[in-house]
Amino acid sequence: MMDRQGDSSPNTRFDDRAVSEVVAFVLVFGMILVSVGLLYTVGFQAMTDYQENEQLTNAERAMDALSDNFNDVLRYSGVDQRYGEISMREGTVTTNGDGTEITIGTENDVLGEEYDEVVLGEFRYHDGGDSVAYEGGGLVRADDTGSVVLKQPRITCREETAIISLVSITGGDHSIQSSGGLGVTMSVQDRNSTIVSDPGEVTITHDSTYDTAWDSALGSNGWDWDDGADEGTCDDIDRLVVTIVEAEIAF
Repeated sequence: MMDRQGDSSPNTRFDDRAVSEVVAFVLVFGMILVSVGLLYTVGFQAMTDYQENEQLTNAERAMDALSDNFNDVLRYSGVDQRYGEISMREGTVTTNGDGTEITIGTENDVLGEEYDEVVLGEFRYHDGGDSVAYEGGGLVRADDTGSVVLKQPRITCREETAIISLVSITGGDHSIQSSGGLGVTMSVQDRNSTIVSDPGEVTITHDSTYDTAWDSALGSNGWDWDDGADEGTCDDIDRLVVTIVEAEIAF
């Protein structure tokens, strides 16, 4: 009689291979599912963050070009209107007459009341918690962690001369959201300019949502900034030139 204890029939070997193939398929399929899940969780968030950052970067470029155009009203007294366009990309543009408040003073108090508590207003592009704002003629980027200067406002203290040239956005609150391009017009409503010889010490104080940015702007333009007093000073100057242009923005 034939001994069957060591028998290894073709059917048994086939069953073993089938089980192994099923286990391998389950393992490979599980790895694919895990990989897809990780890619969706991590990769999708990374792509979203990149897209949002790129959108704000494009907004910076657009607002920078727009601010250069708008600032012609500061550079040239004969310019009363400027037009520009901005690509919205699902962002929101807001304009209002509030915003940063600037007070300009001199040691011998020769400036008029029109330079006390000058409200700059703002023209702001924002998407979520990030924003790029045109304020006073400068450009600021802000988020929940603070603010930085992208373009310096014209507030210089050097070579025995202090120059303060600011745009004040007036008018009511307006807001619009769009995915396309938006035409924006700045129109000058009023212009005040004063030149003072031997003004003594000149001071600037600000009350702003963008405190960090304005502190940096004053410190970068020659002003002696005192964080404790919340005040910038310009000493030993022979000449002070102050220009405030009030303008409305329509879109």
